[in-house]
Amino acid sequence: MEAEPTLGTLATRLAQDSSTLIKQEIALAKAEARQSVRQAANGVMKLGVAAAVLGIGTLVLTAFLVLFLGELLGNYWAAALIVGLLLSVVGALLAVAGLRRLKHLQIAPGNTIETLKEDKAWAQSEISRVRRDARP
Repeated sequence: MEAEPTLGTLATRLAQDSSTLIKQEIALAKAEARQSVRQAANGVMKLGVAAAVLGIGTLVLTAFLVLFLGELLGNYWAAALIVGLLLSVVGALLAVAGLRRLKHLQIAPGNTIETLKEDKAWAQSEISRVRRDARP
């Protein structure tokens, strides 16, 4: 028959298990952070490329629209004002859409937070069990 472990042995096991658990939680948090950063960088990169391409296209279309409206209206400054206002509205809408996409990224390590809560409950139950077993 195996002897009951001593309080010291139980405390040592608890400390070792807690240390291992903390190391695993840190590794999980790092992995989640890396994934979030990659996703954010990918989204920002796509927004940057899209902004550059849209900027070039907008410049060409702006020149065309100003010249076209200037011919129709017979007034190039009014045409430039109309086109400038229109492009400002479009730019604002694109910026809002990009910000919405970035807001939906989950940056906090959700899995780690959840498992830390579980680990806390486990550690509390282990401490309670050790205290209960230590009583005469």
